Amino acid sequence: MSFGEKLQAVRRSSGLTQEQFAEELKVSRQAVSKWESGRGYPEIEKILYICNRYGITPNDLFDEEVPHAAAAPAAEAVPAAPVSAPKKASRSFFSNLSVKNKWLALALVAGTLLLSLLIGAFLKGGSADMIPLIWVGVMVIFGVLEAITVGLTSIWFVAGALGGFLVSMFNGAIWLQLVVFFVVSVACLLAARPLVTKYINQKTVATNADRVLGGIARVTEAIDNTVPVGAVYVDGKTWSARSENGENIAAGTMVRVVRMEGVKLFVEETKETEE
Repeated sequence: MSFGEKLQAVRRSSGLTQEQFAEELKVSRQAVSKWESGRGYPEIEKILYICNRYGITPNDLFDEEVPHAAAAPAAEAVPAAPVSAPKKASRSFFSNLSVKNKWLALALVAGTLLLSLLIGAFLKGGSADMIPLIWVGVMVIFGVLEAITVGLTSIWFVAGALGGFLVSMFNGAIWLQLVVFFVVSVACLLAARPLVTKYINQKTVATNADRVLGGIARVTEAIDNTVPVGAVYVDGKTWSARSENGENIAAGTMVRVVRMEGVKLFVEETKETEE
């Protein structure tokens, strides 16, 4: 028996329709039909779920699908990837940046340096006892700014200010505190670059599945929510369907698509016809 025949036997022995089997696996009925007809295979997590749920092994399903193993050819030696020195890797990273990103990186570094100088001016005007408090104030200001914007715009300055604060607690010189602030801030900025890119470039990929909403469909399989079974044909595809108000709907009835949940459409009867 092929995989599809064995899968069909497992389903039937459990007394399930293709519709019910599809719901358990959270796929469409068309996917189950495709598997059982030998036109495709489930994903590995679906196969493992079937095996655990119905007490069978992958070998039971695929023992006639797997060809006899042939002698594997000797694997060619793969040369080890060259290890780039940190200096060379850093040079490659910056050379691959676009002109716009290079200017942006330069502006960020210059802005951080200017901020360091401004903080230095405040530190010089304060007493030794006030210097740690000034760093705490810087951390609070940038922390509040980050909480308000939630844009990953100032969080690295909080880390830099924390570095400056720690140096001040050990009576480090003001110039050393500023250097630590500058270096830590820039390092955090560069380390957070992948996260910033992911955060800024989030995009929602639109699909056309929702275009069937409000459309007129024809019931191809009687809809009964208590079983549950039912299917409709709309927009060139067959969908699993349920009655919106819970009433049974006979095959051949024209219905309107009210809403969608997963791969199921919820419909109600209508007197309109398909366009």
